Amino acid sequence: MAKVKANTRKEFVHTDSKTKKTFYFEDTEYGYKTKSKEEFKNSDKVIHYPIKWEGGAKYKTIKKFTYLGFNGKLPVGVNKAASKTYGFTKTLGPFSYKLDTDFKFKEVIIEKNGKALIDQTKQILYLNEKTLQKLNTDFSTVYKSNRATTNDALEVILYEIFPKEFKKPTKTYTTNALSAALSSWGNDINEFSLSDKKAIQELFDKLTIGTTFLTKDSLKKTKEIIDHKYIKSTIEEFKKQLKQTTETKSLEKKWQAFLKSNSWIFSTIFSQPVILFKDEAYVGGKTLDNQNGKHNDFLIKSSLSNNISFLELKTHLSPLVEAKPYRGKDVFCVSKGLTGSIAQVLNQRDNFQKEFDSIKRKSKDDFETFNSKCLVIVGKISSLSKEQNYSFELYRSNSRDVEIMTFDELLKKIESFQDIIEGKATPKVIAKPKRRSAKPKMK
Repeated sequence: MAKVKANTRKEFVHTDSKTKKTFYFEDTEYGYKTKSKEEFKNSDKVIHYPIKWEGGAKYKTIKKFTYLGFNGKLPVGVNKAASKTYGFTKTLGPFSYKLDTDFKFKEVIIEKNGKALIDQTKQILYLNEKTLQKLNTDFSTVYKSNRATTNDALEVILYEIFPKEFKKPTKTYTTNALSAALSSWGNDINEFSLSDKKAIQELFDKLTIGTTFLTKDSLKKTKEIIDHKYIKSTIEEFKKQLKQTTETKSLEKKWQAFLKSNSWIFSTIFSQPVILFKDEAYVGGKTLDNQNGKHNDFLIKSSLSNNISFLELKTHLSPLVEAKPYRGKDVFCVSKGLTGSIAQVLNQRDNFQKEFDSIKRKSKDDFETFNSKCLVIVGKISSLSKEQNYSFELYRSNSRDVEIMTFDELLKKIESFQDIIEGKATPKVIAKPKRRSAKPKMK
């Protein structure tokens, strides 16, 4: 009985010259013998010629891989033996498929500390050791994750079909799977579904509970980023509302809704820790026939003393002074709307203080009124001429019971707060006075 000849797959030296060794690879089963490698003697250079398992070029257009400066120790991500067909490893399969499909490279040059770029003119792909390490790490994670996901799915299916023979699978997390998934994120929050957002929030909540995973410094930095983004979006929304040029019935309601949803602004207004206590609150004033009840735009309460403040809100388009001068060219009366707002907020405070005992008795909340502060937010300073601003400031500085703030001043307050958060605010240094000598000078 004739012996069956064993298949031979081997690489051997074909030629050996003064400058280089040329290697061939032979496979007797598929019946081919082809050039596979060149090793140069006068330079640190090696060339591989990737081969299909059954023979022929491994890639559509890439003919060779050139390695420079590796001193015989080739990097990760590439096959180092002809028996494994050279070229990229199986782990980098998606990467090599992308190159093969979308480009027409003739050569891949990999230099240890070289560049990483694409030269489509010369049809050359340049890579380096660090690039290959990153590709190998990232794709290894994807590869393991896919394999782990497949195994997990298999365990679930087997348990459902054969519950007696197979144990109930436990959920496991594959290391680096999250970082690999996030590396493909386009940084657009709209890419996440509602379930994604909920999962991220739950994950962050769990991580912040522990003291070892997230440090105080990293939590502080995260808070700074969130604060910055939040305040920035608030400022953008504020400026957007300031651009409205037409006074409408709904404009005041829009400002009320804005301040209610961003109630932290009240602390910047009052320069103390306060909270939004009530919006559109009843502050007394009803007659026997249940008429003429007073409602305030916002009741603000100090979080320390529980003292109530009254805030009356108009719009940024509400005039601060009359359009025509009252006397000469530089004396202007304040507008009817502003004086009406002041009278209104004072009336609300007066009614509240008169009926304080009754209101507090009927309420479950804890609050006080100690000479409560009144504030009106109205109009824009920038809408005034120099002469109008002079009259307005004279009037405002003499308004002792009611503070008057404009919308553009409020915007400046919020922007100043943002500067503090970002560390841009620079405190003024007050020079210390020189100490006088206690001893009198001798004449």
